[in-house]
Amino acid sequence: MEASCQLFLRAWINNGVERMEDERRLTPQDVATANDNLKTFVESMKAEALAHGTDRLDNKCFHAAQHKLEQRSFITVFSLWPFWPHAVSG
Repeated sequence: MEASCQLFLRAWINNGVERMEDERRLTPQDVATANDNLKTFVESMKAEALAHGTDRLDNKCFHAAQHKLEQRSFITVFSLWPFWPHAVSG
């Protein structure tokens, strides 16, 4: 994984943790859901890397995986809580 991609992913994780704290959803089940959803996103990044003929995760893979989430959310209700969709400020 390239260093710049690590920064994007860390920021994404930090935002998810903040959302969990803001929503007071910190039970073991909530943490397990967040972990599973993070794994799903990383697997999507890996698929994007392979589709582009590489095995390195970079910013292009990160943004392509995010774009796929956006496309999927237009078609159906889809969530990778607490990471996607982004929290809405009230």
